[in-house]
Amino acid sequence: MTTPAHPASANQEAAATSRHPRLAVVTDLQDDVEAIAFPIDLPGATDLQTLRERVLTQIGTRLLPRLRDEEAPAVVVFGGSTGVGKSTLVNSLLGAEVTEASVLRPTTRRPVVAIHPEDLTLVEGRPLTELGTVVTQEDVPAGLALLDAPDLNSVDARNRSMANQLLETADLWIFVTTASRYGDALPWKLLADAHERGITTAVVLNRVPSTVLAQVRKDLMGRLDGLGLGSAPLFVIPDVGPHEGPLEPATVAELAAWLRLVADRARAAGVVRRTNRGIWTGLREQILALADGTDAQADAAASLRARAEGAAEAQAAAVREAISAGRAGLGAPTTRWLAMASTGGPLAPLVRKRRVGRGFRGRAQAAREAAARSLAEESAAALGLVLTDALRRASADARSAWTDSESATGLGADRLLASVEPDGAEQEARQVVEAWRAAVRQHVGDGGSALSPEGLAGLVAVGAAGVAGAADAAERLAPGAVEKARTDLVDRAETAVRAAVAPYLAELDALPIRRGTALRLRASELKEHA
Repeated sequence: MTTPAHPASANQEAAATSRHPRLAVVTDLQDDVEAIAFPIDLPGATDLQTLRERVLTQIGTRLLPRLRDEEAPAVVVFGGSTGVGKSTLVNSLLGAEVTEASVLRPTTRRPVVAIHPEDLTLVEGRPLTELGTVVTQEDVPAGLALLDAPDLNSVDARNRSMANQLLETADLWIFVTTASRYGDALPWKLLADAHERGITTAVVLNRVPSTVLAQVRKDLMGRLDGLGLGSAPLFVIPDVGPHEGPLEPATVAELAAWLRLVADRARAAGVVRRTNRGIWTGLREQILALADGTDAQADAAASLRARAEGAAEAQAAAVREAISAGRAGLGAPTTRWLAMASTGGPLAPLVRKRRVGRGFRGRAQAAREAAARSLAEESAAALGLVLTDALRRASADARSAWTDSESATGLGADRLLASVEPDGAEQEARQVVEAWRAAVRQHVGDGGSALSPEGLAGLVAVGAAGVAGAADAAERLAPGAVEKARTDLVDRAETAVRAAVAPYLAELDALPIRRGTALRLRASELKEHA
């Protein structure tokens, strides 16, 4: 028994590459297939993921080992239902108990790979040693690796997964069944899959009572004909009754002789070449199917991005229109301005079209400053509400655009909601407005005798928010300041609204999606080397 793991040297790899121009292509192909994924739950995405795993298994378990070393033994898989005697059959062929056989079902959970000692160095460091427990046995025909497969239709899901992996490993598939189990669906499906892959196949009808042999053989041959396997070798092992240990050599002599014939190096190489031809025939089509699938994923991601960005752009346009139209100044801020700027109000002198004189200093000026600051705070709060609403609408519209899209299903509504929680729209709006007010204070000059720089900045902000009277007053004190402040506010608000969908875009950026360009290139290279 051995579990070696010695990779091929650089010289061996270089020599293999010179012998097989396909090796570099397949190595690059392996990297490209490993890099793709199908995270968006589009129709067929699960099947494509399964196909990806199948292709990687083909490449890693069969193609690369075969291209790197032509002398590796051909893999003979003994597969079938639970309890059909696969392990006993393998032990009988070898005249020793190399794999466990028992009345308990299922018995075989990890494949046992029996090889001739002289073939050991040819499988060291290869995937075959990872697939099963390797044992050496003198009676194994040199050039073959006999693999006792798990019970394919057992309740153990790992065995069923292993069966699919074995299909990508086998050069020769020996379907073992009995008179009572030959109708089981799963082993027949695997046999059909093996045939479709170009794998050489044979059938062993084990433990057959003589009383039903003719009937079972006829029915079995009919099934094989239906699969196009009518020419597959059929070996009959008679029922010898209860026993322990391997069967008598004469019982399995015909099958043993056939395996020795197959094991001839030239014949084994022919079996391998036949299987490999079956793989090459379908591999290019599989790669193109994966390329189509990755393109569909990329298209779906682009659609989702456009939907999210479109939702943000619509709300950016809405908030631009709202601020430009002065909607934040309507209602309470305008009513408060009218009260403060009416006759006798602290801001009334600012409405008059004359310069504020010295008589308006002292307590009157302090009252104006306080009124301007108070009105600025009220206008800022109104602006915050307008911007908060736009931020929330942008996020909600992006979520609706995604959840209404068939291509958004794979990300899931819960995941999207989690990506934008907790709701920070109100805090974000407040920060944007405060940053804008600070910029206004920085750029607005001295208000002269009427207002301090702080008071004038507040008045300009109130005017930019949409209070018409305050805008007129601020324009007389600081020409052009209101329009400049409003333009800056619109720019900041639009930027914030567009950023509201950043969590959704971040979800897309994190997806391992790429176009199928590299795969199509590999498919064309495979065609050139076919």
